[in-house]
Amino acid sequence: MEFMKFTAGINDKGRRLDKIVRKMIPESKISSLYSSIRKGLIRVNEKKCDISLKINEGDVISIAAFLITNAHKPEENSNFEPQIKFQTVFSNDFIRIINKPYDISVHSENGLASAVEKIYKSEQHEKSLSFKTGPLHRLDRKTTGLLAFSNNLQGAEWFTKAISEKKIQKYYIGICQGRLEKPEHWNDYIVQDHSKSSFYKMKVSLKDTDEKNLASTICTPLSYGTYKTKPVTLCQFQILTGKKHQIRLQSSFHGIPLLGDTAYGADKVNSFQDLYLHAYKLFIPDNNPIELPVEITADLPENFTKFLKVSLINWDYRLIIN
Repeated sequence: MEFMKFTAGINDKGRRLDKIVRKMIPESKISSLYSSIRKGLIRVNEKKCDISLKINEGDVISIAAFLITNAHKPEENSNFEPQIKFQTVFSNDFIRIINKPYDISVHSENGLASAVEKIYKSEQHEKSLSFKTGPLHRLDRKTTGLLAFSNNLQGAEWFTKAISEKKIQKYYIGICQGRLEKPEHWNDYIVQDHSKSSFYKMKVSLKDTDEKNLASTICTPLSYGTYKTKPVTLCQFQILTGKKHQIRLQSSFHGIPLLGDTAYGADKVNSFQDLYLHAYKLFIPDNNPIELPVEITADLPENFTKFLKVSLINWDYRLIIN
């Protein structure tokens, strides 16, 4: 019987055999995956093995040729030009950080994640049987700014853990409806809004005390202006947790909704874009193992800057509190 052989790379280390092989055979053969491993049609280092075996770098996985067909083809390198235009702010062997454009979905078909993946495949990276680049945190469709993607498994694991342990500080800039006179520290318990008209929204719960639902944000006013004769405030948000719609919901709950965020009670904006929230800065621990700089920033989008001028908000980066 003919077997095809594949060598595991460093980005496959520690992954279960069945998880790796699932990415290498067509959908029609997955139902027979486990029986194929038990029968020895899929082997590691020429030996029959258990389904849950964890693979090491350099292991040779042999798969019966009839299971593979043309499902696993090596990616060809090419100079790929994505349809979605975005700026890469920083990239190394571990992590890619981009400046996400406005009104672009991250996860939809042919969305931002797909565009980044195609660029990743066109570049020279460590060969892997199972690793796939992907976003390491989230930004809403109409939020712009810094978004991190994995370039290898080590980068993905370290960054994800650092985010969960709150070792990476995330700062946003947003234009709010109303006037905030002084910095405020918001601590609210937020939960899914299950009302029929608000299936995708979050809400503040005054009864919940579950720490996993706690959203903590420090909001600092930077400058003031007006839009259609109403006051607006340019605010900096430091998020100490990472909950869905955290900034949008908390700013609304505390009386200064993001301008244009009609889902959370703000007036509609008819200028350039209809929401102004930008993830502009990351502070990262020094001497980290994936060689990230201590500070990474993303320039404001052109339309955001235009709106600041229209609304008479005078500001510059020196106003931002570090």
